[in-house]
Amino acid sequence: MQDHDTPATARPHAGESAARHPRSETAVDLAYEVSGAPGKPVLLLVHGGTASRRAWDLVTPALRAAFRVVAVDLRGHGQSPAPADGYSALQLSADVSRIVDALALTEVTLVGHSLGGMTAACLAAHRSDVVRRLVLVNTPVAPGAVEALASVMQRVHRPDFFPLTPAFIEEWASHPRPVPASFLADQRAHLAALPQAVWQQTFDELAKADIGAVLAHIAQPTLILWGARDRLLDTAQRDRLHAAIANARLVVIDDAGHNPSSATPERVVAEIRSFAG
Repeated sequence: MQDHDTPATARPHAGESAARHPRSETAVDLAYEVSGAPGKPVLLLVHGGTASRRAWDLVTPALRAAFRVVAVDLRGHGQSPAPADGYSALQLSADVSRIVDALALTEVTLVGHSLGGMTAACLAAHRSDVVRRLVLVNTPVAPGAVEALASVMQRVHRPDFFPLTPAFIEEWASHPRPVPASFLADQRAHLAALPQAVWQQTFDELAKADIGAVLAHIAQPTLILWGARDRLLDTAQRDRLHAAIANARLVVIDDAGHNPSSATPERVVAEIRSFAG
């Protein structure tokens, strides 16, 4: 395993569990990092679309005390490769599944935010052999039905959308509560560097995605964390998510927006530790 801040790529695993995962033959080797004490319960963190594993930086220091933390960069994001296609939640889950096998992870608590939550839901449904608990953070079920997201989906295909303007970057990286300046600067730099094709591929996939059928196959205990001040997702998405998972508990965080892990990191850490510790 790699130490904290030492990136690595997962190597493919030819075992039966990887072979039976949908679209595993087109999975890519993701960048990831592992931190925390060996032998602790495993948390696998999957960031949202247009973010990177750095999106968890305000919660991972506290989580390392109780967990072995694995944080990944989804394809096209951070230090992972950016193929021309394959940005569906199902394909992204196959990518993450390679890391599960490469690191021989067991008894995993899987945490996903937004698009990463959709990815985590797909992985939990197909890998109940290793995913024992699931945490979904402000995760849409059918993002194409969300007006605020639909607006961004249209904008990313306008000829004048790239390069991104400072005003859009500021809007996209904004938080309802203050966050450390260094964390915000890192987010802005990542957004500015994200390839145009990744923006377009990601939102094209979100426009047609609906994981409703997947949610019915999730049997693991599931914690849904929802920032009440989310300006991207409406409560209809939250309620549909909660109703579709048989063993789910909903926790609404009043002071958080779309990214509770950065707006209210202490609360998110406390909820995850209580649920998975």
